[in-house]
Amino acid sequence: MSAEDRKGIPLLVGGVELATLQLSIYLSLDRSGVHLKTVRSDIVIKSALDRNPLLRLDYRADMKRAPAAHWQVTAERGSFSHLLTRANAVDEDRVGSPHNLSSLHIPVGGERFRPCLEDVLQFLVQECGVDRRDGWLAVVQEGRERWRERQVAAVVRDAQAQAAGTLRSLGWTVTAGPDVDDERYDRTFTYW
Repeated sequence: MSAEDRKGIPLLVGGVELATLQLSIYLSLDRSGVHLKTVRSDIVIKSALDRNPLLRLDYRADMKRAPAAHWQVTAERGSFSHLLTRANAVDEDRVGSPHNLSSLHIPVGGERFRPCLEDVLQFLVQECGVDRRDGWLAVVQEGRERWRERQVAAVVRDAQAQAAGTLRSLGWTVTAGPDVDDERYDRTFTYW
C-alpha cells in the first residue's frame, strides 16, 4: 500500500475500517483581496478493499467542461449504463464513456450552494452506517450552520444589489454607503 493510499480518515463500521475519507481544500483571496475563497475542494470516499474511490465531491472554481461542483459515483447500474450506451451509439460526442458511471459529473448547486463536509459526514453516518460518537449530529449541525452563514455572506458580497433589493422588499431600509464598490466583487456564479 502506497503512502497516498494510506492518507485519509478511517471510516469504521462495527470497528472495522471499510473506507477512508480524504479531504483537500485550496484557498485564495477573492477579487476584493480581502476574503478567502475556496478555489478547489476534493472530498473522496475510498474503499478499504481496493483503495478505489466510491464517491467524490469535487469543486473547481475554474471548471469549464463539467459543473463547477459535482458528485462522481463509482458504481455500475445496468439500466443507467444502457441509457449512456444508447446515447453514445447515436452520437459519440454525447457520452464519452458510456460504460463508466464514474465519468459522470452530477451537479450539486454550483459555487455558493454546494454541499459542505458536514453534509458528507451526515450521509456517511445515516446512509452508509459509519460508526459515530455520541453527540456527533449536534457537531455536524453546528458546522453546517457556520458553513451556510459564510456562504450567505459571500453571496451577499457577490450580489450586493440583489441582496439590498430583497431586503427592501421585506421592509428593510437599505442604502449604499459612500465607499460602496460592488464591482470589486465577483457577481458571476459558477454553476457549469
